[in-house]
Amino acid sequence: MLNPQGHRITRLFPGIHYAWIIIVIAGIMHMAGGSVRQAFGVLVVPLQQDMGWSPASISLGYALGSIVGAALAPLSGIATDRFGARKVILSGILFFFFGAIITGVADQVWHLWVSYGIFLGVAQACFSVPILTAANSWFRTRLGVGVGLLQAAHGLGPAVMAILLSALIAALTWQTAFWLIGVVASAVMVGLMLFFRNAPSDVGLRPYGAPLTDPVGKSVDMAAEKLRAKAYLMSMQGTNAFRQLVGVHFLGCVGHAIVIIYIIPIAVEAGVNVVSAAGILSALMGVSVLTRFLTPVVADYLGAKRAMATMFVLQGLPVLMLFWTQELWQFYLFAVIFGIGYGGEGSAFPIINRQYFGRGPMGRSFGWQQAGAGTGMAVGGWIGGVLYVISGSYDVTVILSVLASVAGAALILTMPPTAKLLIPNWEDALSPNISPEAPRPIPAGD
Repeated sequence: MLNPQGHRITRLFPGIHYAWIIIVIAGIMHMAGGSVRQAFGVLVVPLQQDMGWSPASISLGYALGSIVGAALAPLSGIATDRFGARKVILSGILFFFFGAIITGVADQVWHLWVSYGIFLGVAQACFSVPILTAANSWFRTRLGVGVGLLQAAHGLGPAVMAILLSALIAALTWQTAFWLIGVVASAVMVGLMLFFRNAPSDVGLRPYGAPLTDPVGKSVDMAAEKLRAKAYLMSMQGTNAFRQLVGVHFLGCVGHAIVIIYIIPIAVEAGVNVVSAAGILSALMGVSVLTRFLTPVVADYLGAKRAMATMFVLQGLPVLMLFWTQELWQFYLFAVIFGIGYGGEGSAFPIINRQYFGRGPMGRSFGWQQAGAGTGMAVGGWIGGVLYVISGSYDVTVILSVLASVAGAALILTMPPTAKLLIPNWEDALSPNISPEAPRPIPAGD
């Protein structure tokens, strides 16, 4: 049995700081819980063929899920700051389970809108914000490495899921595939939550890299924590960078949502069979693992602004290749080139937040940025199907993807340098009875 502080659990992993265990757990959570939504493109062609639904009506389920996730992301951030990441994630597992099961019994398109649009949308909000918030709280140094590993897992999950889901659909049915995924993935995630802790103080530790002079833990005054979170959020919202990061996340997600949802239908339209087309998406996600890991590491040491702008350009310009891509090998070449930029496009957001805003209750900040991301995924994920119905091709959609990513790079370049904290004195407005945290590390410069 664990003691009330959960100290015994750290002895299961002697010699390893528990921050790295949290990263492993969070990475598997990303792979198990988030991959089904990211691999949605695998479903488009089977549902067209089996159910006779149009790409626009199918992709509306994905878009609704992104909208729901975006709308609830700020609330997820508030709940994470108030109740802790663990409780919010457990709620997400419940919604994930029912979302997958309902998808498996869908026989009308609106059932898909409910399962993906509501249940998996809620699950997405309950996973993305708490996982990033928890990772941020466990590291004083080497946050880039921790986030890089977490983001790499986020890319590896859809790479595996695209192939697995395609194989299950081919061998069984898409309904059975979702039942299996719902049961197995939910069981894995519940098991992981037995070892997940919100903060180092929960297991009697300091954050990774914290000096030995820092206290191991402190009693939590919920009223004081609420005031701190409110002061931190108000300070962040007073900066242009806060609003710009929401816009950057939106534009980046519009750019890549179009590709990850419609690359399979585009390839099938060019004559590639469905299973091979699923391999293109898997290859794209697999390549992204490398830059998902490297970009936060580089951003942590050299500054996030230039690293992110570079990856936005590398995500946008390769999409132009789709205008002349016809053969299977050409699609795989595109997947490799696009995957480089796609992997690095969003993986450095926790780093640039730390460099701009220092250390504080990050749930609300990540929540608003995830709202921008979810809205972008909704726009990109749905508009491709609409434009296809209108124009009869994906050409306009491809152009939109390029423009969104390049616009995101341009917006990043207008942001302040990351060499100096934007809100160094945010705790000054607090009562003297509410003690500030330890001094913050000096951010990397741009």
